Amino acid sequence: MHRSARPYASNCKRQRRKLMHNKQEDLMLQSQSLTDEQKQWLISLSGYLSMQNGYSLDCLLDKSETYPLQAIINGNVKVLKNSYDIHSKADLVETLNVFTDTARSDQFVNSLIQSVRHDLYIEHFFLNRNNDKNSNEYMVSEWAEKHNVSLSDCGIKGFDVGRSAFLCRCAYTTGLITEQETWYYLLVLGKIAQQLFTDWQEFAMSHIVGRLTWVGVKLTKEEDFSDRYPRSFEVKLEIKRDIEELMSILADDEHPWCQLDWTIDL
Repeated sequence: MHRSARPYASNCKRQRRKLMHNKQEDLMLQSQSLTDEQKQWLISLSGYLSMQNGYSLDCLLDKSETYPLQAIINGNVKVLKNSYDIHSKADLVETLNVFTDTARSDQFVNSLIQSVRHDLYIEHFFLNRNNDKNSNEYMVSEWAEKHNVSLSDCGIKGFDVGRSAFLCRCAYTTGLITEQETWYYLLVLGKIAQQLFTDWQEFAMSHIVGRLTWVGVKLTKEEDFSDRYPRSFEVKLEIKRDIEELMSILADDEHPWCQLDWTIDL
């Protein structure tokens, strides 16, 4: 019995690997024939962080009217190396894989489930009522409870998708990956995003709540945040600007988020 089971299990693994390989090949081929509209849609996944850095959304390359290209390249290198420890294409791919399923995102989803299931909510309340209210778990559970309807299907993965798309642009701008590789990675992200979100507004909401949990902003008293985060005033100003920029994007009829159909065929 065991002898016959091993070849079967091994065959299943080979079939799964073959399917994954075929899917990658299909996406690679598809990424080589993207329309201009599809390309702008994929670039726009980085729209929030690109706007913060003053980068345009009309081409794959990070460019700005304010800074020369070499200055942007130098800045992108610092972002990749210092903020994300990305020094090679392999590092980038590993980071993109991590961002598809971060521990913080999983924690948020678990908290969402607990907040809508009465039995789990009561159990969680009694088991954790003496927990440190400055802990990451407590902070995430607060945000999950607040958004257990608006983010019930997507969680905070908008933050991970947005960061990933921005890192792809940075990697291309610095020469870490080729143009074709960049379109492939963006296409993978685009298909993930379309499965998770219903429109650009939901994507934006998921992004900002994800950022708030990543920074560690709580919903409770202001002094709690000050104790937790010594730079609380600067961080609050930064997040206030983040929210204002997101609102300005969603109110700008000229911005791609307000012009491109979320359900574009990818």
